[in-house]
Amino acid sequence: MSRPVVFLDRDGTIIEDKGFLGDEDGVEVLPTVADALRLLRARGYASVVVSNQSGVARGYFDDDAVRAVNAEIVQRLAGDGVAIDAWYWCPHYDEDCDCRKPAPGLVKRAVKEHGLTLAGSAVVGDRGSDVALAHAVGIPGILLPGPYPYDGPEPDLRARTLLEAAEWIVARSAVPFDPSTSSRARDTTSGQARLRVTKDG
Repeated sequence: MSRPVVFLDRDGTIIEDKGFLGDEDGVEVLPTVADALRLLRARGYASVVVSNQSGVARGYFDDDAVRAVNAEIVQRLAGDGVAIDAWYWCPHYDEDCDCRKPAPGLVKRAVKEHGLTLAGSAVVGDRGSDVALAHAVGIPGILLPGPYPYDGPEPDLRARTLLEAAEWIVARSAVPFDPSTSSRARDTTSGQARLRVTKDG
């Protein structure tokens, strides 16, 4: 049976948004993130990061730096007993690609590669591109507070924290509670095995 999924932005949603972050020492996981991920996993949701990382194309850092930041987040979350199922990011900027949000390329790839379903799924982020991505694939877009004035389509929910967003998602879903999915023994995402970059071709 396919699992629904919550697609998460990275900067400003999972970690503090510090602009173009290419140094793992700058990682600061936001409050309630671990609790939100724990709730989603317990209710049968996959969690997948979908992030624009145009700092690669701009020359600020390379893909290895993105992987290092993601690996640091993985380690921090593992310390709280939680994990993210897969990581995808677009390294492009001002290029004709299908992976830079709000284009749906990364969402479609994640669904195909991990046997997920968009039924009951959602996108959570702090930018208009996150909400627009959600609406492009026909699922709710939830907006978190961001560093800039919001400029995008009307979100389905304006949440104060990721945990508040997760509570709204599970409350509107018929996905049953499965205690086995909350066990760390079922976690297959530790380390860097699932850290991946999506590029054209």
